[in-house]
Amino acid sequence: MKEKETTTNIKQFQLNISGHVQGVFFRQSSLEIANQLKLSGWVCNNDNQTVSMCIKGTEINCQKMITWCHQGPPQAKVTKVTIKEESPTFTKNTFIIT
Repeated sequence: MKEKETTTNIKQFQLNISGHVQGVFFRQSSLEIANQLKLSGWVCNNDNQTVSMCIKGTEINCQKMITWCHQGPPQAKVTKVTIKEESPTFTKNTFIIT
C-alpha cells in the first residue's frame, strides 16, 4: 500500500550548489523539476558563483530534487552540494526564481 502524503512527512532543505552552475540554465531547470515534483521553495544565484535553493515537499520528492542537483542541467558541472535540513517554514505553495 502506498504511503499517504500528509503534512507529517513534509520536509524542507536548504541547498548550496557549487561548480559551473551559473549561466547554464540551472535556475530555470530547477524550476521545471520542482514543479514536476510538486515542491515549493526558491532558487537564486549567489555572488560567489554558487546557486542556493530552498525546497519543501514530501521527503521522497525532496530527495529526488537533491539527487538531480548533484548533476544539474546538461551544461552544468556540479562539484559540491551542501545540504541542510530545516524545519518546514516556507509558507508559499510555489517554487520561484529569485
